[in-house]
Order: sequence, then structure tokens, then C-alpha cells
Amino acid sequence: MSAGDAAGFDSSLWPLAQLRVRAGAIELRPPTDDDLPALAALVPVEAGHDPTLPISGVTTPHEVTAQAVLRQVWRSRAELAPDRWRICLAAYVDGVLVGQQDLKADDFPRRRIVETSSWLGTEHRRRGHGKAMRALALHLAFEGLGAVAVESESAEGNDAALGITRSLGYSPSGDTYEVHDGVVTHMLWSRLTRERWALHRQGYGLGPVECEGVEGCRQLLGLPPTELAPTSNGNRAANGVAHRGAPTGQPAPA
Repeated sequence: MSAGDAAGFDSSLWPLAQLRVRAGAIELRPPTDDDLPALAALVPVEAGHDPTLPISGVTTPHEVTAQAVLRQVWRSRAELAPDRWRICLAAYVDGVLVGQQDLKADDFPRRRIVETSSWLGTEHRRRGHGKAMRALALHLAFEGLGAVAVESESAEGNDAALGITRSLGYSPSGDTYEVHDGVVTHMLWSRLTRERWALHRQGYGLGPVECEGVEGCRQLLGLPPTELAPTSNGNRAANGVAHRGAPTGQPAPA
């Protein structure tokens, strides 16, 4: 059992444990230690050779890749600080673990730029989960944390990831050549600004989005508290619950 689940644990000591981002059947939340064996077992074996995945750079056999997932989650907790952080989120659909969605940033209080990465278990692909996971991550970055832009990189030829990126309204922003396990990979970068996100978000097909625990996470990341914002039904968000659906002053999607 993780510290965040222990009886009597004061969640204010680690507010990230209370973070939840959900829309319909899909939910993102930080994995507990109890979740990690299932997450490690789910990681696809080819993840070690795909530089677009957050665990890139490791190699097969599968147990090596699985161990990398565990180390990454533990490292992200231990090293989280306002000037550099990574938030690892487990993705669930109807309560079933399907993959991992990460957000990371350097010097976020000043730069306000987030980078995302993700992976899906092999049996959960081609069902629209990857797009929904990324769309929820964008909501958290822009609406919850106040990002001005979100960046994504995908290997040339990774048509699934690039297709998601295009469908969410990103614009091409450059390319790099990176070396992973001695192999040079051409990486394509894309950027989504806050303004373009506002234009495209209604077409994401998520429906109302609900966030919990955001205010505590903002404090942990060195960000000032947000003002309480009215929700689409006129109520006010409280206790770290972000407003649902469309931005303030705009109707929520039907």
C-alpha cells in the first residue's frame, strides 16, 4: 500500500496522491504502489525501442522494461520539484488499467510549457484511448496548471501518435535526431498553444471534464493558487476540483 492510501495519512504532505482527471469512462490518476505490478505487467515489450514512450532507452527482455516503469514512477515522486517535474498518471477506462500518461516540465513557473508522453497496453490500442488520455492531459496542463503551450515528440513513422497529435490541433514545431540504444531516430516535434487548444477542445469528444486535487498539486509545483472559477452550471469549484467542460463564460458541450 502506498503512503497516500495508508490509514491516517495526511494527504496535504503529498497532494499529488489526490489528483484525479476524468471524463466519462476514462480517468487519469497517479499510480499507487499497489498499482505498480499491474502497470509494469501491462507495458508493451517494444516500449524499450520506442523513443516516443516515456520509458524509452531501455531494452528487452520484458522484465527489464517493466523494471524501468517502476523506477520511473519512483524517481518521478522522489525528484519532483518546482524547477523540474514529471507527473506519472495511470490511465483507466471503466476501471480497467490501459496505460500510462505523463506530463513533465522544466522551470514551469516561468516557462509554462509542458511536454507529454504516453503508452498503451497492446490489447488496449486502436480504441480511441490514446487520444482521450492525451486530451485529459491537455485539460490538466492548460486548465489546471495554467500552461501556455504543450509539446509532444513522436518518432518519424509512428503514425498512430502523429495522428493523435494532428487531431488535437497541434502544429509542427521542428525536429531532432536522437540516439537510443545506439540507434539514431528522427523525432518530429509538435506544439499546441493555449489559444489553439481553446479552439479545438470542443471537438475532442470528451464531454465534461472533472479535475480533483489540482490546487494541492499547484502548491507542490510552486504555483500560486487559482481563483475559484464558476462552473458551467453556475456553481463554484472548491477543494481543488476544477470546473467541468467548457471554459468560464462558454457553454458546456451538449
